[in-house]
Amino acid sequence: MTIKRADWIFLFAVLLVVLLVSLLPSPRDRNPSIPADQDHRTVTSEKVCSTCHAAGQSKSLGERHPKRQDCFRCHRTGDR
Repeated sequence: MTIKRADWIFLFAVLLVVLLVSLLPSPRDRNPSIPADQDHRTVTSEKVCSTCHAAGQSKSLGERHPKRQDCFRCHRTGDR
């Protein structure tokens, strides 16, 4: 079986798309970091976030914020 010119072009196009997608910024790069203030220094688990940021709490999330529980997927601390 020989590889035709069209096969090489297709392979090149696929590799180019994969490369370009890998260079896109991730949501984690665009989102704010977890603040380095006294309230957030001890946060090591995402379960702690809901004590202040759940609906009806003192610092509840905004309407446009996704209703997710995996905070560290998008937000990072200064040391991560």
